[in-house]
Amino acid sequence: MTEPRHLHLLVTGLLGPMPTLNQAGAPLDFKLLERLLARAHRVAHPGHDLESVLFRLFGISADDDRNLPTAAYRRLGDGAAADERYWLQLTPVYLRPDQDRLLLFDVEDLDLTLDEANELAQLFNSHFAEEGWQAEVGHPHRWYLPLASAPALKTYELSDVFGRNMDLFLPEGEEGIRWHGVLNEIQMLFYAADLNARREQAGKGPINGLWLSGGGQLAGQPRTSLTILYGTSPLLCGLASVAGKPVEPLPDRVDVLLDSTGGELLVCYDRLQRPVLCADPYDWSEQINQFERWIEPLVDAVRDKRLDSLQLYTCNGQKYRIDRSALRRFWKRPQPLGKWLDRNQQG
Repeated sequence: MTEPRHLHLLVTGLLGPMPTLNQAGAPLDFKLLERLLARAHRVAHPGHDLESVLFRLFGISADDDRNLPTAAYRRLGDGAAADERYWLQLTPVYLRPDQDRLLLFDVEDLDLTLDEANELAQLFNSHFAEEGWQAEVGHPHRWYLPLASAPALKTYELSDVFGRNMDLFLPEGEEGIRWHGVLNEIQMLFYAADLNARREQAGKGPINGLWLSGGGQLAGQPRTSLTILYGTSPLLCGLASVAGKPVEPLPDRVDVLLDSTGGELLVCYDRLQRPVLCADPYDWSEQINQFERWIEPLVDAVRDKRLDSLQLYTCNGQKYRIDRSALRRFWKRPQPLGKWLDRNQQG
C-alpha cells in the first residue's frame, strides 16, 4: 500500500496584510487562489507569524510572557554548534527619524558586507567588554549574543517592528528598562563609528542600531512528523538540525516535490514576506502571480491522486487543507482576494 503523501506549505505574507492594495490599483486577478481559499477545509492552527507556526510544527510553544527561542535555533541554521546557553539575536538596523519618533528598518537593501558587520561587532564587543559580552556574527544581518543567565525579558521579532515606531516594541519585562538603555547606548556607539562615516561618504546608508529579539535556550529534541523539508530560512534549518531532518533548497519546479517519497513534506515559501514588510502592493501582486503558477501543478497532483493533501499555513491562526473532497466543493463561491486580506488584517 502506498504511503500517504501530504505537503505542508508555509506561506507567510500570502494574506498580507497589504492595506494599500486597493488604493494602489495593482492587478488583482488571482482566480486560482480565490478558488482554493473558498473550497479549502479551514482549520484553526496556532501561530500568527512565521516563527510561531514553524515552532508549532516542531512541537515547541511558548507562554505569552516569554519569547520563542528563535535566536538559539537561527544560530544553528547559520552554521554554529549547539550549546545550552541563553542566546539573544542582534540584528543590525537602520533607524530613520520621523518627527518625534524613530522608524526601524532592516539593512537588507543597504549592502552590509561581512567585513563591515565584523567591524561593528568588534566595536560592540570592545564597548561592552566589562559586561563580558561577545557577539558572534553568524551572518552580516544576524548576530548572536550569549548571556550568562536568562534575563526577565520579552522582545519582539524584527518583522513585527519593520517600518514602525520602535518605541512601541521595546523590550518588556522586569529587565526591560535596562535593555532600553543598552539599545540607546548602541545607537550612540554606532552613530560615532568610523565605519558609518565611510559608508556615508560612499553614498551608503548608515547602520545606526541593533535590534534585540528571540532570547532563549534550545528547547530539547523537537517532535515532528515531517519527513523532508524545503527552504532556506535559518530558523527552519536550525530546527531541522536539532530534529535530525534533511533540508533542501526551495525547488523552482514542483515536480521535484512530487518525485519525493511519501510522508509529510514541508515547504517554507518566503518570497511573499518582503513585499509585505515593505508594504509594496506591486511587488506583492507580482509575487502572488508567480506563486499561483508555482502551486498550480501541486493542485493538479491533488486532483490526480499523486498528492493526498496540500495544506496552506498562512500565519493568521488558520490553515487551509486542500484535498480531493475540497476541490469538489464547487458550490463554494470564490471571493476576491482582498476580502481574505481584510479578514487577515482584522485578525
